[in-house]
Amino acid sequence: MTQARIVLRDAALERGEQLLTVTRLGSLTELINVMFSRYGRHLEETWEVQPISPTYSRPEPLPEIGQQAAPIREESNFQFDEPLTGL
Repeated sequence: MTQARIVLRDAALERGEQLLTVTRLGSLTELINVMFSRYGRHLEETWEVQPISPTYSRPEPLPEIGQQAAPIREESNFQFDEPLTGL
């Protein structure tokens, strides 16, 4: 088995210890192995976001203001000092 030594920042070490509790793995070495085997491909594929293909489509035209107008409501006689009812 090949061996390597890694150095973790304090925050990463704390997070690793939390993950050991959750996963019930025996050591940080096992945790790192699980992370690499389960999530390594995902990290590799998503590290840099690449567009699939350039898009040259034109934006949809904005609707005309007359077509978007909402119906006018009658004004309410609500007063903020009135108690709320009907809830």
